[in-house]
Amino acid sequence: MKLDKAIDLAIENVRKEGLTDIFRDPFELSLLKNEQFKQFLSGQVKSRINSGSLSGLKVYPVSHVLFPKKDAYDFRRAALIQPIDTITYLALVLMYADIIEKHRIEKRRNIVFSYRFKPKSGYLFDSKYNFTYFQAHVSRRIKSPRTKVLVKCDISNFYDRLNLHRLESTLLSLPIEKKLTKLTNELLTFWANRDSYSLPVGGNASRILAEAALLSVDDYLRSLNVKYCRFVDDYRLFAPDAKTAHSWLTLLVDRLYLEGLMVNPSKTVIEDVSKTTKTSAFSEEARQVANELRQGRIIVGYTGTIPTKFRELSNREIEELKEVATEELEDKIRNNQILQPDDVRRFIRIVVASEDYSKLNLFSSLVEKFPQFTPLLVDLFIKKESAFPENLKSSIREYFSRMLSEGERYPEYLLISVVRLLGQDGFADKSALMAFFRNLRRNSGAYIGRAVLDALSKVANRTDVIEIRQYYQRADHWEKRAIIKIVDAVLSEEEKRPWLKNVKVHSGDDFFAVETFDPKKKGK
Repeated sequence: MKLDKAIDLAIENVRKEGLTDIFRDPFELSLLKNEQFKQFLSGQVKSRINSGSLSGLKVYPVSHVLFPKKDAYDFRRAALIQPIDTITYLALVLMYADIIEKHRIEKRRNIVFSYRFKPKSGYLFDSKYNFTYFQAHVSRRIKSPRTKVLVKCDISNFYDRLNLHRLESTLLSLPIEKKLTKLTNELLTFWANRDSYSLPVGGNASRILAEAALLSVDDYLRSLNVKYCRFVDDYRLFAPDAKTAHSWLTLLVDRLYLEGLMVNPSKTVIEDVSKTTKTSAFSEEARQVANELRQGRIIVGYTGTIPTKFRELSNREIEELKEVATEELEDKIRNNQILQPDDVRRFIRIVVASEDYSKLNLFSSLVEKFPQFTPLLVDLFIKKESAFPENLKSSIREYFSRMLSEGERYPEYLLISVVRLLGQDGFADKSALMAFFRNLRRNSGAYIGRAVLDALSKVANRTDVIEIRQYYQRADHWEKRAIIKIVDAVLSEEEKRPWLKNVKVHSGDDFFAVETFDPKKKGK
């Protein structure tokens, strides 16, 4: 793909799908609606990629936030990349994404279901090939008389353990311009702190490269006639008997080892599916993913990740759940020391279907016994706030304000959700947010400072903004842009103008920061 087209597609994709599917879309994305700013940004990205060097890319280091996975106390490191760096990284990879796709197993063979490159209207991947389609295919295959044994396994810490030198070798083996491969490797090695391992988690560029990293594994398994399919690093092997299942699993383990990767033994399961009926239904997980699908968009998070956003129930789900009793689930929530994810999800869905939100007075038990569900609960609270009883909203506000005052005891991903809640109508507590902001340490986390500033932007007055502005010189780039936005929105023109002029002088290289208060115009 030509550079100009790759940049245009990267910007449009970021506009439509965000910087990552893990963090909430920042206000910076709204700045891309300005056509003049898009053109300016395109020129900057083009110049950086054409430089052909890491120094010419002018990228910032990557920060990370631990984000919960499906299992209790299991996390993945989500990458926090600056907006212009995300666009640059994506544009660079898009220049050869079509070449990677041409060397993958053909879609029609129904073997590789993840992120099949087919750009259209700003989206990058074929919407047909998603996790739901993968699950449906597995369901069909295990009903086949030829499949007696099913192997389920995935790669342990795939993104974190992906060897960048081996990825570079794979890209060099394809008809990709060597200078693009070299530049990609230099960028990834810089972001990995010269550690030779790890792809940034969360963005589409990394998804494309992750698929490239598994090309040789796919070719190897096919050459040995192994019957399998996969979605990213989630493998399913369809064997005629236990002996073959063990043999094929051994082949996969050995081949992954050559790539510096390992199968996760704790998640490897070998099942007898010889008696599977033809009426087998989708798993609940597949239904949830299906409900999250949007037209043209298939990025719905990572398989095995705790949901962080509440999705409205379908009419069918409401009819199925609205009369279901919750006494047994409530008893588990009150009395069990450790909760099961499926129980928590089902309880929340029944409450929403029945619209009996008073039952959420158990929220503190949910948060304390399964903290990973806090982002999902917060999203539900915000979206259904108008239906909550006032006494419940008051209890929620007081509980999370108290939690915020003890902030050092909690992980960053949880605090990010809490400050978001306390900046929303119905739950707002400005005094708690300001107290937390004043006590925030520089090592408190990569994104929590930005998150609390975003929350304060909804409730801060002039007095608050004067205080917040003093923090600007010590702030990181994410925080500086948030402070600029607050100052520009709250202070009068006369009061903010001199300060913003200084910002333009000292932060002129952060194009998103300047665009926040001084948008590009024609001829400017």
